[in-house]
Amino acid sequence: MVHVLLVVSRDAPGLFTRLAKEFAGVEGIKVVTDRRVGQRRGGTERGGAERRRRDRRKQPADSRLAADGWTLADAVTDQPAPTVALLSHTDPRKVAELLDAIQTLSRELDLTRLLQIIMDKASRLLNADRSSLFVVDEERAELWSKIAQGLEVREIRVPIGQGIAGRVAAAGERVNIPDAYADVRFNQEVDRSTGYRTRSILCAPVRDRSGRIVAVLQLLNRLDGAPFDADDERLLDAFVGQVAIALRNAQQMELIEERRQTSELLLDVMKSFSSELEIDALLLKIMERTSTVLQADRSTLFLVDRKAREIWSKVAQGSDMVEIRLPIGRGIAGTVAATGETINIPDAYADPRFNQEVDRRTGYRTRTILCAPVRDGQGAVVGVAQVLNKAGGPFTRDDEELLAALSAQAFIALDNARLFESVVTMTNYNESILSCMATGVMTLDREGTVTNLNPALRRIFGVAAGAAAGDPVRELLDVKHNEPFVVGLDACARAGAAHTEYELKYVLAPEESVNVNVSVVPLLDSKHQPLGVVVVAEDITQEQRLMSTLCRYVTREIAEEVLKQKGRMRLGGTRQPVSILFSDIRNFTTISERLEPEQIVEFLNDYFTAMVHEIFAEQGTLDKFIGDGIMAVFGAPISRPDDPVRSVRCAIGMRRSLREFNARQRARGGIEIDIGIGISHGESISGNIGSEQRMEYTVIGDSVNLASRLEGLTKNHPYKILINDRIYEQVKDQFVCVLLGEEYVKGKAQAVRVYGVPDPPA
Repeated sequence: MVHVLLVVSRDAPGLFTRLAKEFAGVEGIKVVTDRRVGQRRGGTERGGAERRRRDRRKQPADSRLAADGWTLADAVTDQPAPTVALLSHTDPRKVAELLDAIQTLSRELDLTRLLQIIMDKASRLLNADRSSLFVVDEERAELWSKIAQGLEVREIRVPIGQGIAGRVAAAGERVNIPDAYADVRFNQEVDRSTGYRTRSILCAPVRDRSGRIVAVLQLLNRLDGAPFDADDERLLDAFVGQVAIALRNAQQMELIEERRQTSELLLDVMKSFSSELEIDALLLKIMERTSTVLQADRSTLFLVDRKAREIWSKVAQGSDMVEIRLPIGRGIAGTVAATGETINIPDAYADPRFNQEVDRRTGYRTRTILCAPVRDGQGAVVGVAQVLNKAGGPFTRDDEELLAALSAQAFIALDNARLFESVVTMTNYNESILSCMATGVMTLDREGTVTNLNPALRRIFGVAAGAAAGDPVRELLDVKHNEPFVVGLDACARAGAAHTEYELKYVLAPEESVNVNVSVVPLLDSKHQPLGVVVVAEDITQEQRLMSTLCRYVTREIAEEVLKQKGRMRLGGTRQPVSILFSDIRNFTTISERLEPEQIVEFLNDYFTAMVHEIFAEQGTLDKFIGDGIMAVFGAPISRPDDPVRSVRCAIGMRRSLREFNARQRARGGIEIDIGIGISHGESISGNIGSEQRMEYTVIGDSVNLASRLEGLTKNHPYKILINDRIYEQVKDQFVCVLLGEEYVKGKAQAVRVYGVPDPPA
């Protein structure tokens, strides 16, 4: 979120309104306005807080503001250290260019194009000759850039801590160098090698929302020959905030695309492996695909011979096809076979475990090595996959994960090849394995007849007790309610084709169904003749039902956390600080007397939908509905440091949504309502309350009671959002809060200091 503070002359209110509307229409921009103008015009005294704000108004943050008679309001932000960029009202061109740059960046999701756009916009915005954006590579502790404006397009890498950009990334502070050659940090060798003359440098870190440095933006040589000044610094600060958001969005899209491509690649590899059942040919195919996928020069798959305590391979890609045998524990591959741990060596000759004699005998030069264990379904090491010399540099953690996935698929392919070559003698063994699996498995021959099915598949698809192997798949499964799926299985079996379906809805009865992931893999004999298909089905119904139910009460993030802990849920609770929000409809009893029961239900559903949306928007937990009231919790089951801020922001959002709700009611001739909201913060017990048969997640404690009492006090005050002093202390710098005095509430021996929060502006 980028925060833009618009400061304009009192004589130009139209300019303020126009710019505020333009910025408000840009995603990722929050416009901060001066609320104190209204307070000043009202002429009312609101205690010490008002006097302190009036004193701050007498101390302008910038001499230019005082000279022009401008007013600077407090900046409202959810960041711990807000940065406010003051843009001169005399240069609307810069404002327009900044707005255009922000809009352009917000629309671009391709990372490569985004980097170029950032460079172009930065150079134009700050009137610079050249600019570079260096992205942080945390894994390698480097900065990289694929774009250097004015130079050839190539990847540049700089260690963090070296050079101007590297030091900015390390220190996290902006650097403005008016004379590069007079600064010891500047490496003049770069200019000598390129023929370029660097005069001035402006370099700033790009931070994400959490404050982590994700990139460094560097600009060289203002076109007018002057060094970069303070206005340039402020303009750059305003620009890099949006750069961080755009980078995050593009990187997330790139990550999603990479994961999609990896999934497709693994699926393609799995299909490729599964189509080969001859051992020697399969080993060769595995190595070829592994080298291609990992961009490696060579690769070798070693298999473990437990009896001889050796690893062996009949394939050594790039050399003669001869059998190689090594003792387990010797060499890189032997060490991996012994320890079961992946070894990633960025420089083979610098590692004492590497035997350089092998290179001397073959004339090959080994630079980088990645070696990973191949495990069976029980986790035992059955082989070792080794790849050499990745193009473009050392192997990364992503390469390690990809090799592990490829190795798993390689093992499956190898195991299938062995299995189907000895299918006759292994029939009983396979039956025992299939009967223990929670995943459903069924095999079909080329005629669409079921040759085998395990108990899990019977349970998942509700197969009748009398149905058995030997029945056509069209008769064994319910073709009446699931014709496309069943007919498709029969077609795959006859054609020997592969097929995959995710989240398939299989109807068991008119009112009952299951959700399954289904994979159909062709079966081939040693002569590449089709045997039929194997169908693998995973029941995901229960997990989807749980997630759907939980998401009605909490956000998806909290629901996922609860599902992770579902096996560990017990009665009892945890003491922790939470913020409690209570809201209630005023005079609802009178309203309900005027409506029919069906109208009341429809009315409440519409109202609750709007209110729950605001709670979930701030990552709150809906604890319960209490008649027409709502209880929400911020801080349980997942605690965040800004829970009090979230609770107040939620309350303001609820009041805003109430205004929209009443507008809809007014348009259709319905009843308009008002609500009161009370918020408190304190130690409470959060956890599962109830019995072993039925439990309810809730929060109990004094702060819960206090929030309810504060909500009741809104009947006596013009402010409809009331908070206690503990909430006030944590939100006073971000929201306007008015001290209303001390109140005695039921259940409290001492008076409670109460603050009111004004409604959001219309």
